[in-house]
Amino acid sequence: MSSIHVARSQQSLGSFGEEEVREGIRTGRFTAEDLVWREGMAEWKPLGVMASEWGWETPPPFSEVAGVSEPQTLPESSGTEPAWEDREKIGFFPSIAQTIQSVLLRPTETFASLKQTGGLANPLLYFVLLSSTTFAVSALYQLVATALNPALFAPQLQHTPRGAFSVILIGVILISPALYVVTAFLSSGVTHLCLKLLGGANRPFETTFRVICYAQASASVFNILPLFGGLIAIVWAAGAIIIGLKEAHGISGWKAALAFVLPGLLCCGFLLSLGVAAGVSLAELGNLGK
Repeated sequence: MSSIHVARSQQSLGSFGEEEVREGIRTGRFTAEDLVWREGMAEWKPLGVMASEWGWETPPPFSEVAGVSEPQTLPESSGTEPAWEDREKIGFFPSIAQTIQSVLLRPTETFASLKQTGGLANPLLYFVLLSSTTFAVSALYQLVATALNPALFAPQLQHTPRGAFSVILIGVILISPALYVVTAFLSSGVTHLCLKLLGGANRPFETTFRVICYAQASASVFNILPLFGGLIAIVWAAGAIIIGLKEAHGISGWKAALAFVLPGLLCCGFLLSLGVAAGVSLAELGNLGK
C-alpha cells in the first residue's frame, strides 16, 4: 500500500504507513480534522472522512485530544524523498535517475514526502552537479554546431574568431558551478521571501531551498535536447517548483504559483516604470527644445 501523507494547520506531519496511521488514531496522535492524502486520491481530505471510507476506527475531534496545540515536529526520517539522499545505499547514478524520474513524473507525491531537514549540502550538490553537466553538454553541442556551420553564429558574433568563441564558451563552462551556487541561493531566497509576504512560508528556508534545487536541476536534463529543450526545461521546472512549494509548505496552489511568479512580475513592473519615466523625461526635454 502507498504511504499516507498527513497535514495539520497547513503543515505537513510527514508520510506514514497504514498501520502507523491507525495506531496514531488509537493513541490520539492524529485527529479527525487532520488532512490526509495518498496515491490515487484527487485531493486532500479530513482523516475523519477517510477513516470511515477505509473502515477504520473513527479518530477523535481535535478539541478532545489532550495536549495537542501545535503540529508535531517529526524527525528527518519521516520523509522518504528524494532518492539522491540515499545514494550510498542505492548507488550514485541510480539515485540521480530515480530522483529525476520522481520529480518530473510524480512531483505531487515526491514533494509531499520530501525530507524537510538534513542540511543544504545534498540539494545544492545535486543542483550544481546536474545543472553544470547539462549546461556543459548543451554548450558543447553549440560549439560543434557552429564549427560545422558558421552561419549559426549570432549576427553580433559573426566577426568574432571561432577560436575566441570556443575559449569563451569553455571558460563559461568552467565557472558555471560557481554561478549555479549563487543562483540556487538567490532564487531560493527570493522565492522564500515572497512566500513570507504571502503568508505561505509554513516551513523554514531549507524547505524552499530543497524544492528549488531538486525541481530546477531535474528539469535541466531537457537542456541537452536541441532546439526547444531549453524552453521545455523552463516550463517543466516552473510546474515542478509550484507543485513542490504547495506540497512541502502545505499551501494552496494559487499561493505557491504567485510566490513563484511574483519576482518576475515585480521585475517587469520595475522595468516598465523605468521605461515610462524615461519616455516622459525625453518628451519633456523635447518640449523644452522647441
